[in-house]
Amino acid sequence: MQHLLSVDDMKENYIFDLWSKAIDQKDNYSNALKNKILTNLFYEPSTRTSSSFYSAMVRQGGSVIPINNVKFSSAIKGESLEDTVMTMATMSDCIVLRHPVTGSVAKAANVSKVPIINAGDGEGEHPTQTLLDGFTIFYNNNEKIDNLRITMIGDLRNGRTVKSLVKLLSRYSGNHFNFVSPKELSFPKESLPKNAFETTKINNVISETDVLYVTRVQTERGSDHKYSLSLEQLNLLPKKSIVMHPLPRVSEIPREFDNDPRAKYFDQMRYGLWCRMVLLKDIIA
Repeated sequence: MQHLLSVDDMKENYIFDLWSKAIDQKDNYSNALKNKILTNLFYEPSTRTSSSFYSAMVRQGGSVIPINNVKFSSAIKGESLEDTVMTMATMSDCIVLRHPVTGSVAKAANVSKVPIINAGDGEGEHPTQTLLDGFTIFYNNNEKIDNLRITMIGDLRNGRTVKSLVKLLSRYSGNHFNFVSPKELSFPKESLPKNAFETTKINNVISETDVLYVTRVQTERGSDHKYSLSLEQLNLLPKKSIVMHPLPRVSEIPREFDNDPRAKYFDQMRYGLWCRMVLLKDIIA
């Protein structure tokens, strides 16, 4: 794999192989990427994704050039994305890029001489988040990812994590999707999967949900809406279901739910480290 820009760049057998390796490896240290350098190039704020890639690289003996606030870089002087990418490609073996403009990672890939990993481009995709989201379901569902009732709630119009995950889960048979949001934040009509049900009320579907995927409102993309789930609502979930959230959390899930065995959103971050370690080794080594 040269670049990872979209979920479409990963075939089913590749994903399952990566997940299997992640289970075997977990977060063990190695020297697999010794003398290799990763550039974290983030034009948008990031805590979890940038830190996860940083940790994944260092745990395998590699080094990281962290550019986590581009306003302090040459971009503020007017340097184009393409020139910045070409510059960093001369100093590193791979570039992880986050950018507020949809399609920016494709522009970067067109000029880069090293692999580009999409860490989120505007309202587009976030494929490594999808890897860890899919792995969370896989790992907590007896290594299966089909015949599930998946409920997604929040800003479904602007949330790139939702779009990428729907792309992945739509590949597998028997999966049914419930999309819960106010109409102005609904999932894009043109991308709705076949087995989809839309509603504005979580209570219509929560008691028949295997995976509850909660997202925050994307205020940075102009969304203006507030919502939160109550403990009473969450307790309507089946005992074997799981609750996920790409984080950061604002007020969508009460903290009192964090110790519930169905809460997997902090486990997601740990699983993301495992997946990114395998991915980086595959792309760079």
